[in-house]
Amino acid sequence: MRSMYTYIEQAPAIAREIIARRETLVGPLVEQFCGMAPKRLLIVASGSSYDIAMSMRPFMQQTLGIEVSVEWPMSYILYNHAQNGETFVLCMSQSGRSTNTIEAVRRAQACGHHVAVLTCNPDAPMREYCEHVYAYGSGTDDYYVAKGFPTSCVYLALFAIEAARALDVRGADDCATLLSDVSAVVEDMPEAYRAARTFAEQHLDAFVDARRIMCVGIGAGYGVALEGALKLNEMIGVAANAYEMEEFVHGPTYEIRRGHVVVLVDLGGPGHERMMQLYRALHVLTDEVYVIDTVGEGLAQSNEKTFALKPLMGCELDAPRAVIPFQVLAESICSKLDLLSYNLSNLEFEKQIKNKAN
Repeated sequence: MRSMYTYIEQAPAIAREIIARRETLVGPLVEQFCGMAPKRLLIVASGSSYDIAMSMRPFMQQTLGIEVSVEWPMSYILYNHAQNGETFVLCMSQSGRSTNTIEAVRRAQACGHHVAVLTCNPDAPMREYCEHVYAYGSGTDDYYVAKGFPTSCVYLALFAIEAARALDVRGADDCATLLSDVSAVVEDMPEAYRAARTFAEQHLDAFVDARRIMCVGIGAGYGVALEGALKLNEMIGVAANAYEMEEFVHGPTYEIRRGHVVVLVDLGGPGHERMMQLYRALHVLTDEVYVIDTVGEGLAQSNEKTFALKPLMGCELDAPRAVIPFQVLAESICSKLDLLSYNLSNLEFEKQIKNKAN
């Protein structure tokens, strides 16, 4: 099996291809979406797909000018399916085989909702249950979703831009600017990867020795924090959780001890000043406070535990870059400890709690 590094390295070229082929890849979904002129977009997803949707939700909502919400499949199936007829349901599954997402599609159809599926594998079982299945264009060989995360973020950004243009929510010049912002993030991904390799080498021991890792963000940064915690869970089995910035101070901080690692995802925007307050205060509890920063200013910039990305326009678009240090750290720890991301206990558990269609 390839290491995650291989897929991280492939992601920028694939993202460029998705941008270049957006009329073919994104166009059909835009046409279906705009055909009903929805007033609400509900994304149903789990795992990394949920984290992708959460990372892009602020940008999509701002660009489309409508409410965008994200639900886990089982919550949607059992409780939250009572949507009105002006809601478009978009189900996401990287593999196209997730049984809970298949059931969510069936629930959406039974409720009479307009529904579509996004997947990396257009030939997967999902096609048996939904007429409208669209492929991201990132390929099916991504075990870690290491290229799937950034490229899916790019796809969702392009969908929002093109749909906003088609619905006359955004003008042509505005959309061109947003598209340029997406491209700028993609073009900086290789540099972010190189910097992340260096950052991981410098701080690897702290993460290897960590008894607890807590990832914190808000807005798009919360989606990145979710994926960061998930990757650390999946790859090395460490106790890692993600928290929304303000909720983090309402209880979770009470468990922090000196051996705990906290990673703040600061993508700027209206949450930046509060994130800096949190950064300062956390040093009372632990010395291991790290920041993934795209702001280019503030107290954290001069700290060696800051992973500083080049400031770009559009903080809500930064997830494809900001997730890279988490991906690199997870793979670096696996390499250092000679770990496999799948142990026998996990394998037996998944056999009993089967969650993928054949």
